[in-house]
Amino acid sequence: MSLHLVFSLAGLEACLARRESADPIVLMSDATFALTHYPMDQNYAVLASDAASRGLDPDRLSARGSAIKTVDYADLVALTEAHTPIVSWRD
Repeated sequence: MSLHLVFSLAGLEACLARRESADPIVLMSDATFALTHYPMDQNYAVLASDAASRGLDPDRLSARGSAIKTVDYADLVALTEAHTPIVSWRD
């Protein structure tokens, strides 16, 4: 199962067109803005520090019914160790 690291909204669009439905996606950098624009399922995670630096509170969005998980850098390392290949999406 692939792990998709997404860094932009354009990257997310490209990722969604090509990923397998069970593949996990981690929203990073400006891709965190997708929290307010896209429906999220259980296969999405957001790097908490990137969301916070953009004024987004993923925990509050999760409380409104989104399935998004928040991860820190240690969680991100664990995800990269558990998945092969790792695909990065920028644009």
